Amino acid sequence: MKEIFQNFWDEVLLSIISVLVGYVVYKYLTKIIQKSLEAFGKELKAPKTVKFFVGVIISVFVILALLSIWKVNLVPYITGLGISGIIVGLALQEPLTNFVSGILVMSTRKLFEGEVVDINGVTGVVDEIKINHSYIKSFDGKLILIPNKSVWSGIVTKFWPGPVRRVTMDVGVSYNTDLETAFKLLQKAIEEEPLVVKEGVSNFIAFKQFGASSIDFTVYFWVERSTYFDAVNSLAFRIKKIFDENNIEIPFTQIDVHLDYQNLGKVFISEDKKI
Repeated sequence: MKEIFQNFWDEVLLSIISVLVGYVVYKYLTKIIQKSLEAFGKELKAPKTVKFFVGVIISVFVILALLSIWKVNLVPYITGLGISGIIVGLALQEPLTNFVSGILVMSTRKLFEGEVVDINGVTGVVDEIKINHSYIKSFDGKLILIPNKSVWSGIVTKFWPGPVRRVTMDVGVSYNTDLETAFKLLQKAIEEEPLVVKEGVSNFIAFKQFGASSIDFTVYFWVERSTYFDAVNSLAFRIKKIFDENNIEIPFTQIDVHLDYQNLGKVFISEDKKI
């Protein structure tokens, strides 16, 4: 009996040591991965996801070690599953597909943390890629879970594949405006706006249409991700200010109502007779 208790406590001690070793290896391995990438001048694009998958791999080894310590033989259980195993296999088909798709998404860099993306109509920032789902944080604070299978096989639009991105802004002027003057003033606004990127890119203005109440131009300009909203707002303010200084009107939709007073009077007389 004493020997049985001794073996039991030995197995408990070995189990605790195995778990602790697994945890230490997990911490050490994640640091090694990060430092190795830094040594090559690269940044770990998906720290949460990498830590998660490293944790899964280490956990598998720890579980195998625990099964060995406790002398658990899984063969009889696997053999005894029979038809139930087939059913379980079919039930796990979708999760396994998502798991493999998640690995492919990571390894091919189709998706990584911090990116602003649109996946099959869902727009937001990639928060983490896990076993079965990719976690997307929408701009209104929602956390959306997308199956990795859909990510791998779906259309992914990356809004910031580089440090800068082109933005468009429609500007309308009244029909009595000298178009050459308006064009030059729009160019001036772009050149004077410090938040608009000018090196290595092409900013330009193009005619869009003769609208219902204005002649419309489209301003194409490039901005950095960190100053996206500030740049758009600042350029809009600058264009309005320059137009005001040069007496150029930005029109709004107007409706002219014409009344035929003569016929309108006949209608009123006719209605009075009916009464």
